[in-house]
Amino acid sequence: MMTKMASMLALLALMVACTAQPFLAGQNMLPGGNIRTVDTGGPYDFSQLGTQVNEIKGAIHARQNYTDADIIKFLTNVECLEGLFDTWGAFGRGFTNDLERGGPKPYGARKANLSTEALPFAQEIALQEQGHALFTRAAGSQIPCPQMDFDGGWNKYMAAVYQLPSNETIKSKFGAAFDPFKNDENFFLCMLALEELGATGNKGLIGLSTSPVIAAGIAGLATSATAHSTVERMVLWQRRNNTVEPFNETVQQVFARVSAYRDRMDGPQFDDQGLINTDPRTIAVPAEWVNMIPADINGLTFARTPQMNINILTIGSPEGIGGFFPKGLNGVITKPTGYNVSGDGLADYPSTARLANQESVLAVGKLPPPITSDEPASVPGQNSLTQAVNGPREDATPYTRGLRPAPETAIVPALSGDAMAMGSTAMAPSSDMQSASMAAPSPSVSAASLG
Repeated sequence: MMTKMASMLALLALMVACTAQPFLAGQNMLPGGNIRTVDTGGPYDFSQLGTQVNEIKGAIHARQNYTDADIIKFLTNVECLEGLFDTWGAFGRGFTNDLERGGPKPYGARKANLSTEALPFAQEIALQEQGHALFTRAAGSQIPCPQMDFDGGWNKYMAAVYQLPSNETIKSKFGAAFDPFKNDENFFLCMLALEELGATGNKGLIGLSTSPVIAAGIAGLATSATAHSTVERMVLWQRRNNTVEPFNETVQQVFARVSAYRDRMDGPQFDDQGLINTDPRTIAVPAEWVNMIPADINGLTFARTPQMNINILTIGSPEGIGGFFPKGLNGVITKPTGYNVSGDGLADYPSTARLANQESVLAVGKLPPPITSDEPASVPGQNSLTQAVNGPREDATPYTRGLRPAPETAIVPALSGDAMAMGSTAMAPSSDMQSASMAAPSPSVSAASLG
């Protein structure tokens, strides 16, 4: 009996040893499934999860040969950008040197002119963003915060948002420069423009990391950044009809342009939304069209790779120098190269029970088909949602995001039968929504005047 038990224990120990191999430095494993070593449930059908499949394929290519240390250093750059912008605006000072590690003061850093109502929200978010920077230090990053430019960066960013030609500036177009610290509207617009890059970028990094500890930490960054974004959206929603200087457009309209810019600069996939959302591929609330939590039709938030965010933040610079980073980023992940490229290998994991012997990136090789644009899938149960799945689809444009008035005639009487039992309110046919959503733009800035 003892001999039999000893044999069983030995076999169990061997199985544990085989199925729980540590991930050594330099292994550079492809993302997906590094925590679970055996899965007997496959193969899986991901055909109804197009957004998530695209995100992971993008992560597979973005992973390349970067280590978790490289990922943490990249995070230092973006957390310094978010944290220092928020901290200067909310408190009128920067980080302690323990967080900055000798990094220079950002150009144009100063305290924002915030109302007593908005200030506490800005301060809480700023303190949590300092915590995000602290996470990168606790995880081993010693690189200094990079040189950042707030005044010049935001004006170049907004020039790209408004699609101005290279020889034109915000000041020459609108008569004055954009001041990110001027008031609640300007500052929270800027906070949100950065915050959602952090939220989506952190989610995207989960697919790149190999250490479950680092992945768990980054997941925490993503969830708290999403919460920050929701607070910022709520502050802006309450001010959505206020005018933003010097553009003479409302908060809602300006952020519609910001959202379209971010969507345009990270590849053809649809992964960004305004304060107003009427796009039928996503959760669109009839009547008010309020959009506090950008998500796909399944209510899931979006993800971006580091290269996508670098392309947005450096305004399309192939070298990753410009925009908010006049001297570039610090570390190894510093360029947007391949931001719109998809990797292969996801279909092979896992189709049968096996050990966690995932192939290295070098072994698989680079297979760079382009990322494909998300199209509405026929999702079982999708038509049971209390919204319709029709209407205008305008990728990388501000029109379904709140630039023009939301459809006022899009609500029709409740459907009969099951829909009435659910209390559903249907949306108008796409032709009605198209005509309503394409109403005349704000007279302050016409499409033609923006080139």
